[in-house]
Amino acid sequence: MTEEIRRIVSGVPKIGEFIATMADDADLWDAGMESMASVQLMMQLEDHFGVEIPEEKLTRETFSSIRAIEAVLTELLHAPERSGQHAGKTVAP
Repeated sequence: MTEEIRRIVSGVPKIGEFIATMADDADLWDAGMESMASVQLMMQLEDHFGVEIPEEKLTRETFSSIRAIEAVLTELLHAPERSGQHAGKTVAP
């Protein structure tokens, strides 16, 4: 999952060019992440992983590093309410 996240983050303006050399816990905001870029990143992550990041997770901390993003995505992908779902779509019983 880490490499998938890195590939998606590599398209973020201002930080994408540095992501290959950044540690998983490096601060993306210190590297140049901006609010609008974090919204675009959120949408790309949701599309790619088939999840919806809940409002309470839409924080600066969630998008602070590759590791933080991975932790939130892992939590969402393993959430109990995802049973019966595939790629963000409900599967009919």
